[in-house]
Amino acid sequence: MLTTLEEALIYLEKYIPRPQAKFPGLIGLKRIEKLLSILGAPHLSYPTIHVGGTSGKGSTATFIASILATEYKVGLYTSPHLMKVNERIKIIRKVKSQNAKVKSTIQNSKIFHTLDISDRNFIRVLNLLVPLIAEMDNTKYGPPSYFEIITAMAFLYFRTQKVDIAVIEVGLGGRYDATNVVKPLVAVLTNVGLDHTEVLGNTVEEIALDKVGIIKKNIHVVTGVTQPSVKKIVRSKCSETNSQLLLLNRNFSYKVKKIDLNGSVFDYRGSSEYQNLKTGLVGEHQIRNASLAIKTIKQLSIINYQFTIGEIRQGLRNAYVSARFEIHNRKPLVILDGAHNQDKMKALVKAVKVIYPGKKITVILAIKSDKNAKDILRELVKISQRIILTQYRLRTDVGDTVSHDPNLLSKIVKEIDPAIDIMKIKSPLEALRYASSHVPSRDLILVTGSLYLIGEIKKFSMV
Repeated sequence: MLTTLEEALIYLEKYIPRPQAKFPGLIGLKRIEKLLSILGAPHLSYPTIHVGGTSGKGSTATFIASILATEYKVGLYTSPHLMKVNERIKIIRKVKSQNAKVKSTIQNSKIFHTLDISDRNFIRVLNLLVPLIAEMDNTKYGPPSYFEIITAMAFLYFRTQKVDIAVIEVGLGGRYDATNVVKPLVAVLTNVGLDHTEVLGNTVEEIALDKVGIIKKNIHVVTGVTQPSVKKIVRSKCSETNSQLLLLNRNFSYKVKKIDLNGSVFDYRGSSEYQNLKTGLVGEHQIRNASLAIKTIKQLSIINYQFTIGEIRQGLRNAYVSARFEIHNRKPLVILDGAHNQDKMKALVKAVKVIYPGKKITVILAIKSDKNAKDILRELVKISQRIILTQYRLRTDVGDTVSHDPNLLSKIVKEIDPAIDIMKIKSPLEALRYASSHVPSRDLILVTGSLYLIGEIKKFSMV
């Protein structure tokens, strides 16, 4: 019997897959299906929305869940976590304020609670799975992986919490991801870009073929894909499954009104038109994500989930995702953003240019070793005067996770732009301390390149 979170994490580490067994394909789905069947199929006990894509799926899932929470009790499952595994499993719901002063400051007297699963509940749910995991060790499938266990825990927890609906983010890819056991009302495919190429393929077409695996029969499919070849793959899958395709810039669109450090303002155009929508998340990419969320909500209205424009506005305002243009400190100004592929970095660079034109920027950077550092750096150098290279080594749910050697990154930066000042500081926290004490107060410090780097900064900044 596990009694502490530390014991639970040590137990889970035993199920981190060996490198050659990280991505088991079809056997992975069979394995989690077996585990879930023993649990009584908790993932089928409530409606679900499934969100996949290369970039923006966590933010899009959060927008959807936040709007849903204006009327329903919502489960939200995302990955990876920044500081604590509990972050992956959330319940979002509204509560009525009993305080008259609070009531007067909250629209419709609604207060929203976003609650990570507690340590106690995490341990309790995992203890329910422990004997089943041991039992599976003796089957042809073998024991589930760390990610499969956490996914099963989320499904079970949402059932015990009696959620009205759950929003599930894909972990990696689509077709063989452990989350791909759900039967969603709507599947969302944010976009398709080059990431996880060592697993999913070396072209956007190969990656798209994997990601469209989340499209099931007779559902609604909302997507923001842009490449003609990828649109063709999505259309083909929707035709094959008799699913309705809703495409950004064909069935719905947005218009950027304003982007600043306080968030983003935009108009939405589709079957309904909404003006001056606001979200605290920064950048045109977040407006795209919010628009995908609105279209998802509009499709749910066809299936008898009704939302007013006021509820959509409120949901967008309430949505928050850590490490997305997050202000960590104001003097000096420190922004944390977990951009970790070329598309995400391109979006981040665009947002920085819009909000801080001409501002001198010092970047603190680490990039996970399996990422295409050259493509990421080609974007980042466009706004960088100085880059402080740092590093990390962590144990995560897919094994040892390490960053690129700073010497390699330094060489790449010099090849792209020899004029950029480069420093190397081994510890991420020391890198931030150095920058905070040496960078002029009028300049910007941008910490980016990896969610794991952001997690390390946030974790140790709290000590």
